[in-house]
Amino acid sequence: MKSKILKELGILVGVFLIIWLIFIYVPLKPDAPEAAISLEKEQQIGDILIESYLKDVHVVSDSTVISAVDKIYDRLLNGLDSTDYDYHIYVVQNEEINAFASLGGNVVVFSGLLKYADNPEEVAAVLAHEMGHVEKRHVVNKVVKELGITLVLSVLSGGDPGFMNEILQQSVSTVFDRRQESEADDFGLDLLERSHIHPNAMAAFFRKLRDEYSSSTFESLEMLSTHPNTNKRIKNSLNYKTSEGFTSNPFDTIDWKAVQEAL
Repeated sequence: MKSKILKELGILVGVFLIIWLIFIYVPLKPDAPEAAISLEKEQQIGDILIESYLKDVHVVSDSTVISAVDKIYDRLLNGLDSTDYDYHIYVVQNEEINAFASLGGNVVVFSGLLKYADNPEEVAAVLAHEMGHVEKRHVVNKVVKELGITLVLSVLSGGDPGFMNEILQQSVSTVFDRRQESEADDFGLDLLERSHIHPNAMAAFFRKLRDEYSSSTFESLEMLSTHPNTNKRIKNSLNYKTSEGFTSNPFDTIDWKAVQEAL
């Protein structure tokens, strides 16, 4: 009788341990594959991928341009207060109106975006949105969900060149789902306020795109291809309520015309 009780108790303890291990090692959310990769590994993978990407593009090195982008980024970074990411912002010569966040806090801004924006505040709005994708771990979520944890981690061991290219393409893609885009927008609007940049800058940028391009061209723009509710995004930005006492601080030390002429 006693041995039977001990046996049943042992089985109960074993079941409990299995359940406990599942809770520890298996992410509770099935839609959160980013939990499978630590921030440290994401940073390492991101550095390898961005180095590979930059080999095939022209990186802008003009001091006027880089200084302006650094000032915008520094303001946003100060607004973050704290972050687990070591951000790096790269300006690439490309006429597309676009920017994207890759793994590990690497953000790429196309020269076409800088030429198109009316002022530094509009660029800050786009960067704040992209930083939202980074902070919410949307990039690693997307890559792991599409390619799997094993393939992504293979980057750290050299990996097959074909796999490397596939991972790279996924990591620089601007395709996120609507929930992620909404989260990045909300994060970006809040970050703009905390950085003393009026959140309406986001509305101004997207409204200009909407008004200046025909419907077919507008929908085909890389930056907007996954943003079907652009009017709603503009409205959310315009309706964003800043806290009492909020003051915007213009980028007075940036000569925006000189930046655009340097590109």
